[in-house]
Amino acid sequence: MAQPGPVLEGKGRTDYERYIRTDDLLALQKDDAKLVHPEERLFQITHQAAELWLKQVDYEVNRVAAAMKDGSFAGASDLLHRCRMILDLLRDQIVIVETMAPADYHVIRLSALGKGSGQESPGFNKLLDVRHRLWPPFEEILRAAGATPLEILRAPREHYELHRLAQAMLDYDAAFMKWRYTHLRLALRIIGSRVKSLKGVPVMQLEGGTREPLFGELWDAISDLTDQTRPEY
Repeated sequence: MAQPGPVLEGKGRTDYERYIRTDDLLALQKDDAKLVHPEERLFQITHQAAELWLKQVDYEVNRVAAAMKDGSFAGASDLLHRCRMILDLLRDQIVIVETMAPADYHVIRLSALGKGSGQESPGFNKLLDVRHRLWPPFEEILRAAGATPLEILRAPREHYELHRLAQAMLDYDAAFMKWRYTHLRLALRIIGSRVKSLKGVPVMQLEGGTREPLFGELWDAISDLTDQTRPEY
């Protein structure tokens, strides 16, 4: 019996293959015969998958900004939670590369990567701009509510939706810093602390980015609340 609905156009034997474009997607990896080392497949697929997920986070962040401007604070919080889950996935995913022996990575680094560096990741660099996309609409929300980050944290139930949104922003921020830290630990595990990246940046110089929050005002408000509540901490 024929299945209802249109047959999708494109390459592939099934609608699933045509919709996902598996022929195109699976053709993006090097052929087995062209791999400079058997471990190169893992390295390439890990980073290709990361770029797909980073593209999704970038897309969702734009939706978060739009939801904030529309006054849909719960919707913005839910989307930030999704973004946090994707960042957690990216953190778990990149750890798989630690199963690669450093000696094997050096073959790939010297033979296949050219001058390429993770610092050139378009997905990563777009996420460095998240503060500029989300903090201005959040500040506008605070002005409209006549509240400060500290007041929201001090009275979470009186400002329930704003408190939930602030917590979602903190969750995202923490996940982003954790992901960057995990990436740094991977670099230390594979190439060590004294080696420079392919862009000439010492690996340990990347550590600063693991401690730079996107929403510093929210983190400061947590400290301010503690100081006001029990300053002898």
